[in-house]
Amino acid sequence: MTPDYIVIHTAAFNGKDCDKDMIDSWHRAKGWNGIGYHYVILNDKHSHKSDGMVEKGRPDHVQGAHALGLNSRSLGICCVGHGDENDFTEAQYDSLIALLDQLMETHSIPVSRVIGHRELNLLVDRGVLSDRYRTAKSCPGNQVDMQALRKRLTKPATVSPPEPQSTELADAMAVLAQHQDRFGNARDEWAAFYYHPEIIALRQRRIT
Repeated sequence: MTPDYIVIHTAAFNGKDCDKDMIDSWHRAKGWNGIGYHYVILNDKHSHKSDGMVEKGRPDHVQGAHALGLNSRSLGICCVGHGDENDFTEAQYDSLIALLDQLMETHSIPVSRVIGHRELNLLVDRGVLSDRYRTAKSCPGNQVDMQALRKRLTKPATVSPPEPQSTELADAMAVLAQHQDRFGNARDEWAAFYYHPEIIALRQRRIT
């Protein structure tokens, strides 16, 4: 799969300890082949994992099951919580923006193609998708402002320059990311490392 969209979701669950494994069990109960999202970003209601932690779902090159009509050409990111009742936490936004910046760069996806699940209806209205893919979902939630999120993605950063060592490491990882198709059976292990929150933070320091 070659993604040209990124779709943002909410787990629509306000309970505790929701993570990749819980969502995987929900999706398997539906008869799916495991979790339908490519990434899950945790909130502040987990007993053992940190707010904003990024967990890997399906590999990026494997078609997801998260946005009917767009699954074959999009990556799905689910933020834990219930977006109709509460906005994402600031830690979730920090991780989401860092992850989006990297995925947009890796796959050459413009910010205009970072959409909320509910915005599939805009693609239907423009004739990009058939009307049968129109959704009644509010996902990623009425509390989540997608326009504001897209503005944060395009806002220039104003932070101190990274240390030379961080720059060298981030540059090396960028080269590896460009050639990740060569990793074969190690691709999932590479993704688990590459999208670890600490590694995302290092790359963000390099980008900014």
